Amino acid sequence: MTTAHALTRSALVMAGLLLFAVGVGDVIAGWAKIGQYRELVRATAAVERPDPAALFPTANEGQERHAVAVDKLAFYQLVVTTGQLLAALGFTLMAAGALRVRIRALRAAGSLPGAGDSPARN
Repeated sequence: MTTAHALTRSALVMAGLLLFAVGVGDVIAGWAKIGQYRELVRATAAVERPDPAALFPTANEGQERHAVAVDKLAFYQLVVTTGQLLAALGFTLMAAGALRVRIRALRAAGSLPGAGDSPARN
């Protein structure tokens, strides 16, 4: 019980938990949107291409819709990558915080060197 209490009081563990939760949320939301925009990119890919000889080609609505879908797909891929990084950082912080709490508990119990006087001092 005291270990769980110490873990909830650890700033590293709580910050890690927050980052992990935000990262997982980003990954889930990003994957859902990636599927949606992949389908939209495929659906709008059959749009006619502009004339390469035209000096100032005009874009039609289909081309604009395709360009927006490609941009949104790239954005949500970035969201997924960022979410994975945040989740990894959060997991690392939680592990470091749990290790720190464990070391403090062992030192308090006198199981680790450094808990008091070392045998070399006596």
